[in-house]
Amino acid sequence: MITVFTERKSVLRVSVLLCVLLNVSGCCFSDWDLDFLTDDLFSDVSPILANTKFLLDDLFKTSNKYCIDHEEDPIPSDVVADCIRRGRELARAAARRGNELVGNGISLEDASPAMLHFFSASLPSEVRKASDTSHEILSATKLLQMKMSTGRTPNTFISFLKHQGVRLKDAAYCQSVKVCCSSSNKYRTIDGTCNNEEHPEWGRRGAPFTRIATPRYADGIYAMPVATSGRQLPNPRVLSTRLFSDQPIGSRVLSNMNMQWGQFITHDLVFQVMEVTDKGGIQCCLGEGADVLPSEWLNDKCIPISVPEDDQFYRYHGVKCLNFVRSVTTPRDDCSLGHAEQMNTVTSYLDGSPIYGSDKKLASKLRSRSGGRLRQETRKDCLRGFLPSVSDKFAVCDLRNSSDPCYLAGDTRINQTPTLAMLHTLLLREHNRVADVLSELNPLWSDERLYQEARRIVIAEIQHITYQEWLPVNFGEYYLRYYRISPSSLYTRDYSADVNPGVINSFGAAAFRFLHTLISDNIMTCPSSYNAAYLHRLSDHYFNPSLLESTPDSFDDIVRGIIAQNEGESDPYCSGEITNLLFKSRNRWGMDLIAMDIQRGRDHGIASYNEYREICGLQRARCFQDLANEIPQDRINALQYLYECVDDIDLFVGGALERDVQGSILGHTFQCIVAEQFYRTRIGDRYFYDNGEMPHSFTNDQLKEIKKASMARLICDNTDGVHFVQRKAFEVESAYNPKYRCDDYNAIPYVDLTAWKKPTIFD
Repeated sequence: MITVFTERKSVLRVSVLLCVLLNVSGCCFSDWDLDFLTDDLFSDVSPILANTKFLLDDLFKTSNKYCIDHEEDPIPSDVVADCIRRGRELARAAARRGNELVGNGISLEDASPAMLHFFSASLPSEVRKASDTSHEILSATKLLQMKMSTGRTPNTFISFLKHQGVRLKDAAYCQSVKVCCSSSNKYRTIDGTCNNEEHPEWGRRGAPFTRIATPRYADGIYAMPVATSGRQLPNPRVLSTRLFSDQPIGSRVLSNMNMQWGQFITHDLVFQVMEVTDKGGIQCCLGEGADVLPSEWLNDKCIPISVPEDDQFYRYHGVKCLNFVRSVTTPRDDCSLGHAEQMNTVTSYLDGSPIYGSDKKLASKLRSRSGGRLRQETRKDCLRGFLPSVSDKFAVCDLRNSSDPCYLAGDTRINQTPTLAMLHTLLLREHNRVADVLSELNPLWSDERLYQEARRIVIAEIQHITYQEWLPVNFGEYYLRYYRISPSSLYTRDYSADVNPGVINSFGAAAFRFLHTLISDNIMTCPSSYNAAYLHRLSDHYFNPSLLESTPDSFDDIVRGIIAQNEGESDPYCSGEITNLLFKSRNRWGMDLIAMDIQRGRDHGIASYNEYREICGLQRARCFQDLANEIPQDRINALQYLYECVDDIDLFVGGALERDVQGSILGHTFQCIVAEQFYRTRIGDRYFYDNGEMPHSFTNDQLKEIKKASMARLICDNTDGVHFVQRKAFEVESAYNPKYRCDDYNAIPYVDLTAWKKPTIFD
């Protein structure tokens, strides 16, 4: 429900805040007569804004602007302090206004596509605190930019500011990140801290994403990007429908398990969450997408996607607006002023965080505290366990019956699809299977040691499967070996304390999102007889994993189906299940994932495709036709029709339209970014499974066993009735990739855990 405001003064409030913080529409205050901003008006709007008239007078009268000719000349400390103080006031006033909007009825409906997109309408306290502090710093940065002379462009101002090294020194609001570590630890921490002994904060949960290119915020700080002409960039929904149309083409080689493992790896490395108010999620659209909210009702974190009136799908449902909200930002580790940096709310390491969690509280909640096992629930007529249930099913999942399952795991996104929950369940079972075997081999080991050793082994298996099986089949074995992303030696000695494993923003917000084009329309299930296959529409099962437990055989049916079904082809064509019906729940329409991918890249200030071409060794395009070596002509023609200038092309769009390089599902630019990330993820992880000559390294015999792990063996060891699996489970069955019996250990080797047996005084 939306309650119409009777206070029209809120229009002015929004205008002032947006112009101050985001420089919307080129607002310029220097020639304004600010006497109309009466004290009475601001008192009505917010007590803190009662002095805004004086703040604006001080900041925007040209006579008060400062001119510093040389970068060596410091910004006066009183100017910095004033901007920080007033930036804090403005940020807090904006937060209060967001709460007021929700209080007046501008809130999200339960089970709406927009609400499901939030995953959770609340943030952990430490994430919320970091977000609030970040917006205070961004506001201060913006005010300082406007206070300085106008001779600098947005990017040169940020460069100047970086040279100045202006930091928020008030420890009550922002403290430089300092992590205390024990002198020696055999096991990695849950939150990613202390992996790097020289930089213990790198890769931790809550760290900012890293960058390899200068962001292209319109004002250099936080404003949404614009075209080089200053006009708006092309509409994301239009780009989605024109360039990523629905043409169901299946891969000839890769199975749907390949796509599903890719999603799991994404969730292990990346989780950006959206801004919320103290009272819940943020609404940016009227009703059920009838239109964008009027400016006086619009939260300043809203960046809704407008839908054209002639849209081939949404026009039949009266939808003209897709709800979209900015990602949570976080201060830099040194609390310095500058452009926005988004927060990664999981660890940046490939460490099984979707299973074990990225914070100690959740990790503890997931443990059974007996035999090193994780919590699981039993089901009638099922030999193996299932994930535990959340405490409030209907608050997390989109269920039809209270008896339907809704799972708890180390990552809140687990219930997105039944196949994702299936993979989580396989890995839960693998942890408990390993813990049970270790307990039999070492009966004197404590629960803690069994948990840590089982976790260490399962993480090693995930890393091995990813780097030696999944990456080569998707991105080309020769490429990965040549650049030592996936080396073939038993041990490696490549770890470098100088390599930051933090997730690159353009990897999480653009390049790796190309995997969305691999998603199929349906979920396939196959009975043990293999005499039939059943297809279930993906959009009917978002946030409803009940398909896993509809019968005692359902779980195994889904496993058989996912390794038999072809994934989508690696091309710009996308299923309507994700471009029209994402998170649709009981509605007739949903969100558009591709439009959201494009908008998210802009939200994060991701540099243009042309910038990344140059970074990745291609010639910078001066005109659209310069793209011909990488992008087919028909796609170039479409880009030229939609974009004003070649420099405007979004990274996600340009990268997705490139021809695949030999042996890879990606084009040159995305291959470059993805390879750089997985290189950093391995080289920057002190605990990576094949690192040698370290106190925590696996023994020679142990590592040889770990390197027998495979996706096929993971399936065989953790299902009740799946008895035949192709050796390369990320590829569909074929003449060169036939199915083998699970008890054929020559064809599908198993990890012999006797290498972990420790001698006792009784041996």
